[in-house]
Formats: sequence, C-alpha cells, structure tokens
Amino acid sequence: MKDFATLLETLVLTPSRNAKIAAMASYFRNTPDPDRGIALAAITRDLSLANLKAGALRQLTMERVDPDLFLMSYDYVGDLAETISLIWPAADGAPSPLPGVAQFVTDIESLPKADLASHVAGLLDRAGPAERWAMIKLATGGLRVGVSARLAKTALAAYSGRDLGEIEKIWHGLDLPYGELFAWLDGTGEKPEIRHGQTFHPMMLANPIDEQRDFERLSPSDYQAEWKWDGIRVQLVMDGERGRMFSRTGDDISATFPDLVGALRGHAVLDGELLVGHDFDPMSFNHLQQRLNRKTPAKTHLRDYPAFVRVYDMLFDGEEDIRDLPLTDRRARLEAWMAAYDGDRLDLSAILGFSDW
Repeated sequence: MKDFATLLETLVLTPSRNAKIAAMASYFRNTPDPDRGIALAAITRDLSLANLKAGALRQLTMERVDPDLFLMSYDYVGDLAETISLIWPAADGAPSPLPGVAQFVTDIESLPKADLASHVAGLLDRAGPAERWAMIKLATGGLRVGVSARLAKTALAAYSGRDLGEIEKIWHGLDLPYGELFAWLDGTGEKPEIRHGQTFHPMMLANPIDEQRDFERLSPSDYQAEWKWDGIRVQLVMDGERGRMFSRTGDDISATFPDLVGALRGHAVLDGELLVGHDFDPMSFNHLQQRLNRKTPAKTHLRDYPAFVRVYDMLFDGEEDIRDLPLTDRRARLEAWMAAYDGDRLDLSAILGFSDW
C-alpha cells in the first residue's frame, strides 16, 4: 500500500506528462501481481467497489474527532478523503504493516457490514496520511490523479516495450486483475486472446483540420466524404448469436435500445451513428435524447422514436480483424456484408463524390 500511495502522490504533484508515465512504468515493472492489476484498474477508473460508503467513513471519523471540528475542516479542505487522512488521530507506537492493494480491496468487499467499520478504523490507525488517502480513494472511487486511461496504457507500453496500439486493441476484452496482460507485457506469457464478437473495440476518432494550412497539402483523391449525422457514435458487436451496442467510450447501452439490438443478426463489428426515425429518415437530436440514459425505454418511445444505425465502417468481418486494411477495402467488405443483411435497423452511410475541397 505504501508504494501505491507514493505513486498516487507523485501523479498528483507532478505536472509533467513524461514524469507521470515514468512513475507508472516503474510501479508496474516492480510491483507484483495482483497488486499492480488492481492499481491499474483504480487509475483508469475501471475499479468499482460498493461496500464502503462515504457516509460510513464520515461517521467513523466523527467518532474519533470532534464532529464540529471535522465538519469545519471538511468545509475548508473540500475533499473527504484528504480531510480524513489529515485529521485522523495518529496511533501510539510504531505503525504495523498494511495489506497490499489487492488484499485491501478483497477485505473491503468481502467483510460483513458489522465488521467493516472496526476493520477500516484499524487500517487508518496503522497508516500515515498518504496511505489513508490512498485507501479511502480506492474504497470510495473518484481517484483523480491527472491520468487518463490512455496515459496509463502508454505507461504499460513504456515499461514493456509493447506497441500501444496492440495494447489498446485488446484492452476492453481483459478482466481484472489483468494477469494475462502483465504476463504478456513481461514476456512470460502469450498475448491475451479476446472474444472479438463480444467485446468493445477502440474506434477511429475525428482529427481537426486547419483550414488555412492542411487543405493545401491534402489531396481530395486520398479521402472519402460522408455526411455528418446528428446522433451519437456507437459500435455494434455481433457474434452470430446475439448483438450488443456500445457507446464511443465503451459503455454497453444495449438495454436502452432493445428494438435495435434485438434486430441485429450476423457476425461482425460495425461502426456507425445511432439515430431515431422511421424508414431511415433521421429525426432531430432532441428526439434521440428522449431515449438516451434510460434503463427501460417507454413503449411510446419505441413506437414514436424507433432506433437505427447509419453504418460508417467495419472493424471485424466475422472473426477476421480488418482494422489494418485500407478504408477502401473495409468499405468493400462492409458493402458486401450489408447487401446480404436482411434486417431493418441498419442503413449504409452513402459516400459523397467530390473532386476539390
């Protein structure tokens, strides 16, 4: 836990991107499994613990210090974890060793509610301010240390020498605590095999164009033009038996759009724009918003705002990964797949002819 707390402190206090990468790379290189896997999940905000609530920590602290003093301190500091880590009374005598990151998480999630408070109090007694902060942040989430998921993956590539693109291709198919991933990164195991037909894959995102500079050096013949639709970017993943739909950030939104997902069939991974409308005639984004962020869609929304996807690209054709093929080749594969598709919720995005910018 001490090494993890030191890492977090370094990440918080270090503005340099390269220094953050170096600190994470060193930690991943020198920390054993499964601690480094749990730490990675915490940094990338893929770790979610439910047993220890912020309210319970607040109550526990007010049993150790004057409640008014705690509330005034919390109001001044503004962060619960930082407040508790600083105001918690130091225990007498030399501190005893703390559990590792993985053991801490296991204990917090497995202990009965009746035993949790005394267990957490004992850990806070044994820890210094930095370790207290790290443990509270681990338990309650919200670990914001100025590191994006991509920067953490960059650190994995830096310590292992593996290609960042190859790490990103398999990232969403990995499970905690990432033992297979680290074995591959360390050179002691094979590259993890993921189920392409059931997993979200990173999508090609937009890049800005400088109108004054870039158009002079870009040739129209090298590019493909399509309309920009006012929906949300999604990925459709079909394994031949069922389909799923993911947002551009990898969130599974299948349950929100059962009318669309239930109509998916075939074996492919497709990239497109989620829209609503009848007969592939898109309604405004305001109509789509009526259906977003709902666990269960209303029957009237299913009737009045039927969902469909205007498909841009194909990432997998069956089990074949075609992401490294040129766009023109992927487009040919997509057109052939769509020609054989007999569903009513997918529409192929049209290519627009143009000869100059």
